[in-house]
Formats: sequence, structure tokens, C-alpha cells
Amino acid sequence: MKWTCLLLAPLLVGAMECKAADADTLTLEACIRIGMENNIGLKKRTEEVRVSKIGLSENRARLLPVIQGFGNFVNNVHRGTSLSDGSNMGRLLGVDAPYMASQGLRYTTTGGIQLSLPLYDQTLYTGTEVAKKMVSISQASYEKAKEDLTIEIGKLYYLAQTTEEQIKLTQKNIGRLEELLGITQALYENDMALQVNVQRVEINLKTLQVKLDNAKAMLEQQFNLLRYMLDLSPETSIVLETIEVNDTFDDDHLLGGVSSSLYELQLLDLQAELIKKQKKAINHAYLPSLSLVGNLSYTAFTDHFENYFHNHPTNRWYNTTSWGLSLKVPIFDGMAKYHKRQKANAQYNTLQLTIEDTRKNLQTQYGNAMNNWYNSVRTVQQQTDNYRLAENVYLVTTDQYKEGVASMSDLLQDEMRMSEAQNGYVSALYNYKVSELALLKLTGQLNLLTEKQTSN
Repeated sequence: MKWTCLLLAPLLVGAMECKAADADTLTLEACIRIGMENNIGLKKRTEEVRVSKIGLSENRARLLPVIQGFGNFVNNVHRGTSLSDGSNMGRLLGVDAPYMASQGLRYTTTGGIQLSLPLYDQTLYTGTEVAKKMVSISQASYEKAKEDLTIEIGKLYYLAQTTEEQIKLTQKNIGRLEELLGITQALYENDMALQVNVQRVEINLKTLQVKLDNAKAMLEQQFNLLRYMLDLSPETSIVLETIEVNDTFDDDHLLGGVSSSLYELQLLDLQAELIKKQKKAINHAYLPSLSLVGNLSYTAFTDHFENYFHNHPTNRWYNTTSWGLSLKVPIFDGMAKYHKRQKANAQYNTLQLTIEDTRKNLQTQYGNAMNNWYNSVRTVQQQTDNYRLAENVYLVTTDQYKEGVASMSDLLQDEMRMSEAQNGYVSALYNYKVSELALLKLTGQLNLLTEKQTSN
């Protein structure tokens, strides 16, 4: 069984290498594009935009004529009595009859068509303008969601890249320690080293192996989050680009200050315009409205229900046709419109203060982000130099240990310093990429993420 595993091991490793080679490299630009197409949260925003457009069509449809049919059947169980002037009839009959009482028939049936067409109603026109602003707000919210999704994808992509870099460095350290363990074991067998030195190397090797396993588990979790964000199947293989840091840090495109086209500001400005339209609609509610109305109906009366199914003198339909104008003049509504207008004024003033505060907050964020970016650049450069220097020192100490000049304590101490420098390098690398992402967002240049990838 042991020999079988040894024979199959190269084949399995080769198959895994082929699979990795066959998997396409998933660039950041590709992740952003897939996220825009598949992300469930973004699809919800798309539906919200569609709902707002339907609302606009609904408001416009209120300007169209409304035609509806109607039908009524009434059973007058207790027939109503009406009085009319009977003096003329009394004179003809020679009796004193100042009033005449009459009762209607028991059954009444009415059917017809009614028409209503607004000719002048300023609130309807203003309502359409309000609906247009709602569409603009929903579209701006959708673009803001796309921007947020781009940032989240970028952060997760950079985090996975730095985790992969951590894994590569740890694997190199494990390779060095395995080589050192072999050397120390040989020295111990030749009575040139103590057993405790072998145990020290074994402890460090096991510690690095645990660190490597944890990093691999963390990377798989990050891949799972990336698959969820991009709405990919759990079986999808992910191969990322190798993270790179330029030797020269070009910051000209980051010095433009806060962009005036940020969606945070656009949304607030659109909300302020929406409140203006709503105030306008409230004011227009004081104006009269004029509509064209029409009616075509037929009414039948009878005293017995069965007359509907037989010929009878009462079984007749009487036609009524009418058209006209309907004027509505608002006079007093219990101060309802007044309070609505006062409330809208207060909301508008509050929103103006929010806009001012948001602009100042974004300026502060930009200053902090720029400072953080410069600090991250310096830190990456320093940590890169420290990491390379610590690695060179470790290699020199390793050679000295092989020659018997350096002690095991010196070697393990240099190995610990190299590991710390590597951790600082990986952490600084991630902070640098995230700080650059924040500046691209504040300056309105997130599109450079995809443009850079496309140009490459």
C-alpha cells in the first residue's frame, strides 16, 4: 500500500498542476464584471429602478381618459315616497290637492358607461415630475450600489491575493526549515549537534505548518465569499493574479480632491430636488382642477321581478346621455396642505445641512485617505526592504551554521525575525492596496480598476 501511494503521488500532483494550469486566471476586472452581472443585491437594485420607471408610467397614465362601465340592480323592499306640487292637478280635478305623493317601483336596473378626462389639473403634472425624480434617485442608488460592490470585490480580491502571498512565503520558509532539519539531523547523528537543536527545528517546522494550514483555510473562506459575491457555483475554480506593487508610485491621478460627481452627493442633491417638487405639488393643490365628464346609461323600472323575463309595459329601458365639465375648487381643507408645506420646508432645510455636513465629511475622508496612502507607500517600501534584508541575513546565518560559526539560537532568532518581517510586508501590502482603493473611490476614479486590467 505504501509503495502504491508513492507511485500514485506524482500522478496526483501532475493532475493537480494540470487542473491549475487549465483554470483561467480571474483578474480583478473580470471579478467586477461578473459581479455586475450576477450579484443578487445588485439585481434587487435593478428591480427597484424598474419599479420607479413603472411608477413614472403610472403617473403619466393619470392624464389619460378613464372609461368605465357600470351596472346596478336595486330591490326597493320599502319603496320610497316622493312629494310634488299637486295644485295644478287639483284644479283640473276640482279638488284641494296641494301635494301629490308617489311611490317608485320595486326594482330598478341601471347600466352604462362613464367617461372622465382631466383637462387641467396641475397636481397631476407635478406628480409626473416627482415620479421622474424618483427614477433618477433609484438610478443613482443603483450606480451607488455598483460602486459599493466594486469596492467590496476589490477589498476581497486584494485580501485573497495577500493571503496567497503569505502562503508562498510560508511554503518557502518551510522548505528552508526542512533543509535545515536534514542538516541538523545529520550533524546530530555525527555527534556534531545536540538533540535539542533538532527538536527546536522540528518545533518551528510544525509551527510553520500550522500557520500554512490556517492560511490555506482562510484563503478558501475568502474564495467562498468571492464566489458568493459573484454568484458563482461552489465548484468554480478560482486562480488569482499575483499581487504586484510598482517600484514607482504615481499619485498624480489621486491629487484631484473629492469628486463632485460622487453618488453620495448626487443622491442628496436629487433628494433635495425631490422635496422641491413635492413642495410645488402641495402649492398646486390650491389651484382648481377641470375635467371633462360624460355619461351614457340605460335604466329600467318594474314592479315584479318576473317582468324582466316577459313582455310587460314596465319592461322598458330609458336612455340617459350627458356630458359636461367638472370644476373642483379647493377652499378649506382643515390646514392639511399648510402643515404638509411646513413639514416639507423643515425636511428641505435638514437635507441642506446634511449635504453640507456630507461634503465636509468627504473632504475629511479624502485628507485622511491621502495621508494613509502616503504612509502605506512608505510602509510597503520599508517592509519590503526589511523582508529582503531579513531573508538575506537568515541565509547568511544558515551558511555560517553549516560551517559551525553560528549557533542554532542565532539561526532560529534570525528565522523568527524573517517571519515577522514577512508578516509586516504582507500586512503593509494589503493596507496599501485598500488605501489606494479608498482614494480611487473618493476621487471618482474606480473605473481605473477595470481600465488598468483591460490595458494589461
